[in-house]
Order: sequence, then structure tokens, then C-alpha cells
Amino acid sequence: MQAKVRWKLVLFGSMGVAVDCLKWLLSEDKFEVIGVVCTRKPRSAWRIAVDDQDMQEAAVRWGVPLLTMDDVLELEADIGLSVRFHEILRPKHLKRFLLGVVNLHGAPLPDMRGSMCDAAAIIEGRSEFGTSLHWMDKGIDTGPILAVRRFPIKAADTVYELFQQSNQLGLELIKETLVHISMGKLRGTSQQEYMNQTGIQAATYYAEQVLTYKLLSAKLSSEEVKRRIRAFQFPGHVPARFMSDQETAALHFKQADS
Repeated sequence: MQAKVRWKLVLFGSMGVAVDCLKWLLSEDKFEVIGVVCTRKPRSAWRIAVDDQDMQEAAVRWGVPLLTMDDVLELEADIGLSVRFHEILRPKHLKRFLLGVVNLHGAPLPDMRGSMCDAAAIIEGRSEFGTSLHWMDKGIDTGPILAVRRFPIKAADTVYELFQQSNQLGLELIKETLVHISMGKLRGTSQQEYMNQTGIQAATYYAEQVLTYKLLSAKLSSEEVKRRIRAFQFPGHVPARFMSDQETAALHFKQADS
């Protein structure tokens, strides 16, 4: 059987890391990007604050069609790539791709499934964080693991710094592995098998639960207060705060506080 010359790919993603990924894909002759699915809303407050790249503008500038989730249901594509995408891909979307859809999850799997994992890692006092590539299935970050890369959390790291590091390492993982994934040379490992091999236990985080740690109390130790401040220090977002009957005191972490 003759090897496929180019894989038809759909990219799902809106943030700057997805724009960087699109730029790389367009330079790779093994992929034909047939469309991008991204938000059609204006950039959010944090993205404006850090001047995050706009996928809507970049895709049009580079001649890549902007698609909707409904458009995906009419496609015939080889592979999908989700890069920190904000919407859930249902089974009806996943089955439109011959090989499947690869997801860049901004946390290490299987121990940090779900959302706001970077904040949770700091709150829990973890020594390391990471990023993962996995095949998407009907669960929340439960599909077979393709690659995981971990890195140490420094004492002064804020959640935004973990977010940036995980995105950058995730983009590197995509560049290193996507061709091999498409060729079938990297098939992935079921998360249960991965857990059996590594002894790592699965856990899922939910934003509404993590956000409860944003409210600080005088009963907390100074170290826990510092961790929570770092865990919610992200441009364009409300930081951790002490609440009293009369006022709210918002706190930011500085290098000298470590």
C-alpha cells in the first residue's frame, strides 16, 4: 500500500499557541490544513492584556478557511488537531476523521485531567507540571496517551508562567510527534495501561472546585496563602483575595515574596 503523501487536517484552536501551531503546519508539506475551527468572539480580557495572537485574523491572512462545528460534520478529513480548544468535540465530530483527533492537554495525564490544572498544581504544592498529547474520545481527557512531558515547578512560578510553559512544551511535542502519529508509528497507550506501567493515578479537576480556593482566609498558613496567590495570578483575571465585611483586598505575588 502506498504511503499517504499529505494528510488532510483540521485545526481546532483560538489562542496564540494554536496560531503558532498553524504557522508550523503550513510550513510542513505532509499536512494540508483544510480549515480552522476557532472562536468568532473578540479576544477575551487576558488575551488582550498579553496581546495574544488572534486566530480569526491569522487564518484569514494565511488563506485558511474558518469553519464552524457544524461544518466539521460535513467534512472528510484524515486527522484533527485540538490545541487548547474551548469547545467539546462530540463523537459525531470525532468520527469525521479517519485517524481521529489529537488533543493538546495543558497538563500531565492521567493525573491531571480536566480544567484549571495549572492552578491546582500550585495549590497542591506539586513539584512538577507538564503537558500531554492524547487521542480524543467521549470522555474528559481520557483517550489513549500519545506523549507526556513534565517540568519542575519553581518556587516563584505563577499560574500564568505554568500556562506559558505547558503551551510551549506542548507545541514542541506536536512538532516532534504529529508526523509519526499520522503515519501510525505512534499509536498511543490506553490510560489504564499507562497507569499500570507508571503507578500514576488518574484524577479530574473542575474549574468550579478549583476556583473555591481563590478566597483567602486569615486561618491559612503563610505558605498556603502564597501558593493560592500564585495559583490565581493570571493577566486579565481576578486574583486571589481576602474578603471582609467592608472591603476586598486583592493580592499579587512578587519574586521577593518567595
